[in-house]
Amino acid sequence: MKRFLIAFGLIFVTFCSSQAISAQVQANQPLPREWRVTRVVAAPWDIARQSQKSFASWVGKTLRFEVNSVDGPGLLNCDHVQMEKTSYEADALFQGNLPTPLDTAREQLGIARAPLAGVRLTCSTGIFEFHFVDPETLLLGLDNQILTLSRSPGTLATATSPEGRMQRFLESHFNNEMGFTRATEKISSEWLSKRLDGALKAYFDKPNLADEVPAIDGDPFTDSQSYPTRFYVGEAKRSGDRAEIPMRFSDAFGARDITYTLVYIGDIWQLDDVRYANGETLSNLAE
Repeated sequence: MKRFLIAFGLIFVTFCSSQAISAQVQANQPLPREWRVTRVVAAPWDIARQSQKSFASWVGKTLRFEVNSVDGPGLLNCDHVQMEKTSYEADALFQGNLPTPLDTAREQLGIARAPLAGVRLTCSTGIFEFHFVDPETLLLGLDNQILTLSRSPGTLATATSPEGRMQRFLESHFNNEMGFTRATEKISSEWLSKRLDGALKAYFDKPNLADEVPAIDGDPFTDSQSYPTRFYVGEAKRSGDRAEIPMRFSDAFGARDITYTLVYIGDIWQLDDVRYANGETLSNLAE
């Protein structure tokens, strides 16, 4: 039976309150130590999108917050650090640059509600405002771009581990075209097992009636039509040459949990299937 991927925003999830997030910000060490840049997008106020790619090379870079310094890329490598807790309503986020209507701009960035707790970092290279969009994710506005920083298990995993492989797959996926087409499947193929890659290629070779809704209607790797703004790679459960990883994809309206199944072939972990909340799988949909 066909399964249609539904709009992402219809799934409800309880987000941590700003107060709960703020509670984790402690004096002298206001941020968990290590974060990874996972996505860069143009800021909502940059209508021309002229600056969208200037920090693209930072995706995959690590930031380490020390007591008196920050070890990170570019301007985010600095010393003489001072940090203070913040809490901003929507009209004050990103130095007050969100355009009106504020709710639209906030939702575009995956922010469920305001105020947002955060941290103002003052150091030798400038002043930077980090905002907690959830306990595992920070947003930073920089030069008309919004950087997403994450500290999911995938961000701390080695590149060759199941979690590390899928972390890098999704960083590539989220920073490129997320639509499901023959061209984007080709880009994803380096991360896929031969079995899944073959099934998806065969899916595109099948004829599809113009007035027929396709079996895969949306992005099968995030189970969504309205693409999420962030992702969380959980800890893998391994059994021999197979592993399962819980994944979470979120936006301003909710979150969706699905499972990635990986196989270890040729000294590398590859995505072999995606299992959705209702039990169906990507390989079954592609048949």
